[in-house]
Amino acid sequence: MKRIHYAGGSLLTGDAIADVVLRYAQALAKRATAEEIRVPSLTPSGTRDDALLLVGPASQLLATAEEGDDELEDDGFVERYERLILALGPRQMLPLDEDSDFDENELRVHFD
Repeated sequence: MKRIHYAGGSLLTGDAIADVVLRYAQALAKRATAEEIRVPSLTPSGTRDDALLLVGPASQLLATAEEGDDELEDDGFVERYERLILALGPRQMLPLDEDSDFDENELRVHFD
């Protein structure tokens, strides 16, 4: 289990969930954007709930290990945010093949 600390508060969640939340906050920060996300967490009484977090460039998040009997898991949440992190990441440029009809002289920049 991990405890995510933020702005004078904290929430208890699973290791994989905490890791992907911090990496998503970093990916958003690199794009200078923010988003509200609902993070699966455990209440002080031990019931499952969602915590609403605003993550992005101004996020100051810290995740620390926390002892707990049961690891909170949510594979769908982790997979969704893994895909979003990849989508926000750097784009890979690939070389054109020899048969390409691309002409760099026709390249135009459009501003909408």
